[in-house]
Amino acid sequence: MRIRDLAAAATALLAAHATPAAAQRTGDRARLVFTVSGAYIQGRGLWTVPSQPVQDAPFIDNFALSRSIKRTFGAGFSGIYFPGENVGLTGDFVLLGLGYDDSCRLLGPAQSARNAQVCEDIDEQEKSAAAVTVSAGGVFRFFSREFISPFARVNAGLLFSNQSSVLTQGVTNSGVLLTIFEDEKRTRVSPSVALGVGATMPLGRSYHLRWEVRDNIVGIEEVTGPTDAPRFEPPHERVYKHLFSVLVGIDVVLERSRGRRY
Repeated sequence: MRIRDLAAAATALLAAHATPAAAQRTGDRARLVFTVSGAYIQGRGLWTVPSQPVQDAPFIDNFALSRSIKRTFGAGFSGIYFPGENVGLTGDFVLLGLGYDDSCRLLGPAQSARNAQVCEDIDEQEKSAAAVTVSAGGVFRFFSREFISPFARVNAGLLFSNQSSVLTQGVTNSGVLLTIFEDEKRTRVSPSVALGVGATMPLGRSYHLRWEVRDNIVGIEEVTGPTDAPRFEPPHERVYKHLFSVLVGIDVVLERSRGRRY
């Protein structure tokens, strides 16, 4: 009896060590995460005015004007808190840039040398800016304890821009500045929304690699027609543009919940 009891105990002990489910535990789950990212932001067209009269008495020329949002590199900083397994709360700060690339073309032969110089100067302009979005929202992540964890986000907030999307000016060869479109508000605050999908993977116990494809939907003033004469504010309205971006960054995990045995 004693030998059979010892054999049974040994068998049970070996079985316990040999069964992964009895000894395994799930991976740790990040609860509080801060992320620093670099971003590439796609450009797109903004507005076009097919014919804007510009007078240099007694001459009148007509400019075909257009403005596009430049492709650029940006940066982001965010914090996410996950009170549970899947749903998290996030605050987000993204530098979008939002610079502009202008074009100008004379319609017909130039009547005024000054106007031709101004149009040429506008055509060569590239305007940098420092627009940022500040937003808050929610994140839903899948497989939070696995090596690769996909996620989706929805954010809403405000866009702060220091560069007017309406103001249009050109300089002659002698340095004279001519304003084609005036804008009383050189800086603006407008609504913004961000929709994103991506994934994270661990680089170490306290660091994760994060990538995300995001649609930044931002409100920007669009010129809708010409003015009767230069130096006046043209008709314009707020439109919402989709600026797609790719963000790649590093997560710093400040708090995690340990995996459980199962």
